[in-house]
Amino acid sequence: MAATLGLALALGGALGGASGMARTEGAGAPAPERGVPEAAAILPLVPLPQQPPGVPWPSEAWPEGEPGAGVDRAALDAAVEALFAPRGRGGVPDTRALLVVQGGRLVLERYAEGFGPDSRFHSWSMAKSVTSLLVGIAVREGLLDLDAPVPVPEWEADDDPRGAITLLNLLHMNTGLDNGDGGDEPTSFAARLLFGDLSWDTAAAGAEVPLVHPRGTHWAYSTATSMLLARVVQDAVGGSREMLLGFLERELTGPLGATSLVPEFDPAGTFLGGGFVWASARDWARLGLLWLRGGVWDGRRVLAEGYVDLARRPAPAENNGVFGAHLWLNGEPGPEQFQSLPGGPDSAFLMTGAAGQMVAMLPTHDLILVRLGEMHAGSWPTVTRELAALAAAF
Repeated sequence: MAATLGLALALGGALGGASGMARTEGAGAPAPERGVPEAAAILPLVPLPQQPPGVPWPSEAWPEGEPGAGVDRAALDAAVEALFAPRGRGGVPDTRALLVVQGGRLVLERYAEGFGPDSRFHSWSMAKSVTSLLVGIAVREGLLDLDAPVPVPEWEADDDPRGAITLLNLLHMNTGLDNGDGGDEPTSFAARLLFGDLSWDTAAAGAEVPLVHPRGTHWAYSTATSMLLARVVQDAVGGSREMLLGFLERELTGPLGATSLVPEFDPAGTFLGGGFVWASARDWARLGLLWLRGGVWDGRRVLAEGYVDLARRPAPAENNGVFGAHLWLNGEPGPEQFQSLPGGPDSAFLMTGAAGQMVAMLPTHDLILVRLGEMHAGSWPTVTRELAALAAAF
């Protein structure tokens, strides 16, 4: 138990912290198709880059290359060394894997000793963005409707106001439910959900709470909401663990060649879509490329048309500036929020997780940054600053 509580404390704000704590398709995009709200096409965004001609998709192997001619190699080398400098337990660098993809090619790949291309890395909260990808697929297939109330058994009573909560509310974490992560303490909602009495049925734990705000008005970072969202997706594709795994392989990991990706499930059999996915660094980069290419992979539409645009716009709430549809944004933070790439382009969007897990997508540079590892000696401010310096070298 002591180790469990210690791990909960180590997660800090990265799995949510206090309910407001956070880190943080373009102009001329086509009209959204079935299931994507019209609001997704209102605000202009930086266009997403297409796969350059002649660059193969990494469905089997990553095409490799050198950083572009305009890259500041001295600044790049300095940023890489800075990321690998902090060493924690056992003298191992906190950064265990660092990848850069530029123009669809792998141009930088480095691992700490003992780790390599075949190593699987824990997502922590990057799993939330994986869950969002599954939602985008289910919407494309007509299995889910973003604007419709979600089918949650715990809210079926006719007079239950929670029954009006939509799929989009879940994605935006503006449900109004009292299930925010709640801090770093071992008694917080997130710690109980991941390691304590609520861990046996995480989706039920996320659903069996009252409303404390009108839906759609207040943002609260909530791992429990992601667990509930994962159950909604799983139910839509058949309900069982086996059905979810088959859907994941058929619609996402198979087409992308992300064969190392492994999800975990709670004792109730629900996908732990709020924090427990494992994958190699190269496969995390593949997911990043899917986001950066607007949900299209090698001519195949994987996500619903317009879904990436929706995901990289801020969720509507008076206290939010940097959270989209289960993705982090690099815009102007709201209260108790901060940027994931300070000084980086506002158009960047990211998957992030505890201990400095990060996959950053920069449309303006056609760039993907992947940093995986721990945070024994470093901190979120140092990791984000060093990754911003890495991005600036390009």
